[in-house]
Amino acid sequence: MVKLARFDIEFDNAESAYFAGQEVSGKVVIETSEPKKVSEILLELKGRAKTYWTKHSGIKCQERILPKGRHEIPFSFTLPKTLPTSFEGEFGFIRYTCKATCERPWDVDIVSKRAFTVIGIEDINQDSEAMEPACESECISSVKLCCQKQGSIAVKMSVDRTGFTPGEKIQVNALITNDSTKMIRCLTLKMKQYVEYRAKTFAGNEEMKQASKVIVKKEKNDIAPHSTFAWTNEAIDVPPIPPRLSRCKIIKNIYMIELEVDGGATTVIPIQIGTIPCLTTLCGRIMNGRNEKDEVDNNQSNGDITAIETTSVLSLKPKVTVTGENGQTLDTNSETDEMSPDTDLMLLSRKRVRIPSSILSELYPKLPNPYYRKSLFGEVDISEDQEHVQFGDTKFVPKYPFYTD
Repeated sequence: MVKLARFDIEFDNAESAYFAGQEVSGKVVIETSEPKKVSEILLELKGRAKTYWTKHSGIKCQERILPKGRHEIPFSFTLPKTLPTSFEGEFGFIRYTCKATCERPWDVDIVSKRAFTVIGIEDINQDSEAMEPACESECISSVKLCCQKQGSIAVKMSVDRTGFTPGEKIQVNALITNDSTKMIRCLTLKMKQYVEYRAKTFAGNEEMKQASKVIVKKEKNDIAPHSTFAWTNEAIDVPPIPPRLSRCKIIKNIYMIELEVDGGATTVIPIQIGTIPCLTTLCGRIMNGRNEKDEVDNNQSNGDITAIETTSVLSLKPKVTVTGENGQTLDTNSETDEMSPDTDLMLLSRKRVRIPSSILSELYPKLPNPYYRKSLFGEVDISEDQEHVQFGDTKFVPKYPFYTD
């Protein structure tokens, strides 16, 4: 029996991460030391969300004899624009795989499988409320000791907005008023994930399971009786985590900012995690960071070089030519030291190299391509019962877009 030396699936995108609507392309690589009889080589892209399947066949390559050596079979497939984001949870998942099968006459099939990440379009810019500061919440709890009231604790909390993407910072402000005779030993600020899983039994009844995880946790200690503590401008960095799943009916993924006092007072503010960030905020942060860097460089230069050196350096004005999408040269105000705001913003939007045929370039021309980082929750086992896979992946970790300055 002739065995294959190699049977792999290689994606053209090194990150193996694609936005919904984008083209998935790559090749199936086969290496054999001797000619091999095959009935069919089948490539299948599959998406599974907990309890249902959707299948799409990409190519079929029929041959009688697979010659000795290395063979590459290219493939491409355009993802539907309505797909939800890849998700791996405790009681369910949304998973996308590419499986190549080498069917052999009168012999066991040879299978190779690779998983890849799909990023659904979750645009927080389309939700006006997500761009506004959250209303302050307040929870008052009466403190009792030996059945006697010892006063109350009031907690107020606010966030700068409720829509975020991984890589951004959540600014939290809180005011804790301890009108009791008790010392508050611990004040805990958390970012938590809550997931609801829905499925139907064989009898047709719907069941639901819930799971929660603490994403970020910060603490403050010792708030004296009859005192007030202001927790201001506390930044929570949003790690690479799955976004809301608005296009999935059986898995609901939500996040909360919670402030808990050991006396019993708790305040909760729901937030949304998307895949498309607030464009004005992102561009503003990048431009502000660049201006601050220029200011620091100027201050350092003024103290480190002589007047003659300064003149020679500043006299070297590079000529900048900016070309638009249509190939025409744009006005860059070459007579002045500064470019026009429109040109500056256009250059900013091209900070990173774009992926060809990316749906992001079509829908969001001013959005820089994100980085991709592995999920905070780590890798999972993607092997399935009654599936015999000889090549490829048995472990997988989704990657999520990560927007930084």
